[in-house]
Amino acid sequence: MGYAIFTARKLMLTNRVNQLNARIMQLSQQQQTLSDNAGRLERAIANTRNLFSNISNAFQMGYTMQQQAMSQSLLKAMQESNGDMNNAAVQNALASMGSLLNGGANFMATPMGMGLTMMNQSINTINESKIRQIRDMENQIELEKKSLETQAAAAAAELKTVEEQETKSIENSAPKFA
Repeated sequence: MGYAIFTARKLMLTNRVNQLNARIMQLSQQQQTLSDNAGRLERAIANTRNLFSNISNAFQMGYTMQQQAMSQSLLKAMQESNGDMNNAAVQNALASMGSLLNGGANFMATPMGMGLTMMNQSINTINESKIRQIRDMENQIELEKKSLETQAAAAAAELKTVEEQETKSIENSAPKFA
């Protein structure tokens, strides 16, 4: 009768260890998937930053070229008017330059530049939030894995103890001939 108890206990513990190891493998797979997703997201963030940088640089270059063209237009108008600042062409060129320079000498200070900056910041905030969520999920999985590994080690130790007790029981129950 004792052998049946040992066998049942061993089967139960073996099943428990196998279930825990299977769950640990599932968690490892989930953790790998999350890491892959985090890597893809970080690459997408880098691409977005590069895109906004390129857009900003392109607009800045266009803005600078526009400033240069208006300066040349002003100089030409002043040359044609022989220095008369009240000339309509000179006044139009000055008005155009004034409206361009209202944003400062930097494209990013213009309403369009500020809008671009705000859009970039909001996208960065959203992406950083997603990365934080992924990192939190990875941490939760790691904690659960450690807990399951501890349980699996305890069950494996108990299984070893049961096997040792079974061996001792067999030795004690065997007939002894003197």
